[in-house]
Amino acid sequence: MIIGFVNQKGGVGKTTLAAHFAYWCSQKGSAIVIDADAQQSSSNWLKDLGIPCKIVNDPEDLLDVLLILPEKYDAVIVDGPGGMSEVTKAILYGVDVALVPCKPSALDTHSSSRIIRMIRQSQKIRSGKPKSALFLNQAVKGTLLLRDSIEMLKHFGFPSLQSVIYNRQVICDAPGQGTTVWDMAGTAAQAASEDFDALFQEVIELAHE
Repeated sequence: MIIGFVNQKGGVGKTTLAAHFAYWCSQKGSAIVIDADAQQSSSNWLKDLGIPCKIVNDPEDLLDVLLILPEKYDAVIVDGPGGMSEVTKAILYGVDVALVPCKPSALDTHSSSRIIRMIRQSQKIRSGKPKSALFLNQAVKGTLLLRDSIEMLKHFGFPSLQSVIYNRQVICDAPGQGTTVWDMAGTAAQAASEDFDALFQEVIELAHE
């Protein structure tokens, strides 16, 4: 299973999601993260978590790696770069599932149209692959903006996940502490853990459809 977190926009939480998903997968089998972001922001955090990480930001090298690593690991998670680069195209040509995290705003949702176009081009070339979906990240519970964004996704003409990751300080604190929300104390960490569990279970179901 090869899962990629992609979006042309930076700051939508791809690295945080990839690291948490890799940790979640590592509790069930073997997992590795491919850091394809030039900022390489996940590498030290993953080292603290004891999860192997390979930095690859050349598109041809990335495709080669994505052919080899699934033979060694149960889950390969790709942390994609911001921008519409050749690396992003390589990710879409190599992953089984492409996940597009979006902040709950009209601007962020509409800006996702560019990555969706690229995903659809890849699906035509690869006979339907990668499976893909949008989902909301860094949302504020109970806001009109969130409700509007959920409705917008329904009418966007692209698959979306029901799970939402809410904006919680514990999620922001996790990288600096070299941990994940599952190993943090408090009700906020428990709530964040439940959000991630629901999202990642939905991702697994999508991968196996």
